[in-house]
Amino acid sequence: MVTAIVPDGPAFVYITPTAVYLQKIAESPGLCETTEMADQPLLATMTGEHFQPVRLHYKVLNRPGLLRAFEKLRCLDYDSTRKRWVWLYAHEAKKLRFQKSYAQFPKELHPIVIGSAFLRSKENLLLDLRSCERAMLAVPFFDTHLPRKLIEVEDAEVVNRLFPATKANQQLSPDALFDSQIGTGIDQEALVQRLTEKVAHIQDPEERFKIALEDLKSRANEPLPEIERFPVHYAEDGIEGFKLALRLRQMVAMQHWLGNPEYTLGDAIQSLAHTF
Repeated sequence: MVTAIVPDGPAFVYITPTAVYLQKIAESPGLCETTEMADQPLLATMTGEHFQPVRLHYKVLNRPGLLRAFEKLRCLDYDSTRKRWVWLYAHEAKKLRFQKSYAQFPKELHPIVIGSAFLRSKENLLLDLRSCERAMLAVPFFDTHLPRKLIEVEDAEVVNRLFPATKANQQLSPDALFDSQIGTGIDQEALVQRLTEKVAHIQDPEERFKIALEDLKSRANEPLPEIERFPVHYAEDGIEGFKLALRLRQMVAMQHWLGNPEYTLGDAIQSLAHTF
C-alpha cells in the first residue's frame, strides 16, 4: 500500500443566515471548517459536523491478522510520518452519509481523512475521530469490515465541549486533546455496590427502585468531565445505545456553547424524553 499524507481539512465553511461561503486555503494537516454559531465561528469538520472529537478504544485480539486486514481495505492508508493508519472517505467508506457527503466534494479535495488509527501497543488500537457522527458510523463500519476475532471495540472517550474557530484551534487534532488528558469514567462496579448498600435496608421493591432512580438522576445533574470515558456495548446491544450517549453529550456541549453553562446531562435526558 502506498504511504500517503492526507490533510484532514483544507477548507473553511462559514454558515450564516443568508449564505454559505466556501474559501479554499493552503493544505495543512489538521485544518478544519468553521460554522458560525452564537455570533462566533464554530469549529467543524470538512463533512459538516461540529468538531467534538471521539476516541474509540479497541482491544486487538490478533495483531498480525489485523494488519493484514488493514492492507486489504482500500479506505485505509498508512501515514509513516505520524505512525498512524488514516481512514479515508473513499472506496469502501464512500457510501457513508454525512451532512456533506462524498459526491458534494470536488475531485481535488479527495481523499479526505475521516479518522486516524494508532496502534499504541500490541493489544490496543485507538481510533480518533473529529465528530460524534463519525464515531457513530465508524463502529458499525469497522465491525463489518474487520472480523471480531481480530478486534473488538471496548470504550469511547468524548470531548464534552465545542470549540471556537480561533487560529490556534484550527490546528487542533483529536490525538493532541486525548493524549494530554486522561478521560474520566464511571466505575460501574463501584456504582452498583454503592446503590446496593444504599437500598439494602429497604424491603419494598418499588421504594428501592425509586431511591436508585433518584440517585442516578442526581448523578446526571453533575457536570460532565471535559473528557469522558464510557464503555461501548456494540456487540451486545447494537449501535443505538452508543448513538444516544453521544447525542446527549452533543446537546450538553451545544447548550454550553450557547451560554447555558448550568445545562446538565439530566436536562438533556429530560429534553429528549419530551420529544417522544
